[in-house]
Amino acid sequence: MPSTNQEYDPGSSAAESPTRTPEEFIEDHLTAIKVNAKRCLDDVEAHTQLYPHQTLLCALGVGYVLRALPTTRILSGAIRVGLELLKPVALIYGVSKLWHATRRNSPDRRNS
Repeated sequence: MPSTNQEYDPGSSAAESPTRTPEEFIEDHLTAIKVNAKRCLDDVEAHTQLYPHQTLLCALGVGYVLRALPTTRILSGAIRVGLELLKPVALIYGVSKLWHATRRNSPDRRNS
C-alpha cells in the first residue's frame, strides 16, 4: 500500500552541499531513519487492519521461533560485537573532527 508520507532522501542535492558538517550529515540520516520507520509502522498498521488473521498467525510463528532460539546468547554476542566496534568508530569520528578543525584553521595553500 503506498504511503502518503513524503519520502526523505539524505542523498538529495540539497543535502549534498560541500560545506556539510558531520553533525548535519548525522542529523539528515537520523531524520531519514525516523521518516522510514514511521512509514514502515504505517504500512504494518494498514496491513494488520486489512488481514488480521494472517497477521496473528505471523506473530504466533515469529514468537515460536524466538522462543526456540537461544536469544540471550544471540543478544549478548551482538552487544559484545557492538561494543568492540564502538572503539574504532569513536577513533574515526575523533580523527575526522580533528581533520576538519585543522582544515578550517589552516591558511589556503593555493594563495601562497
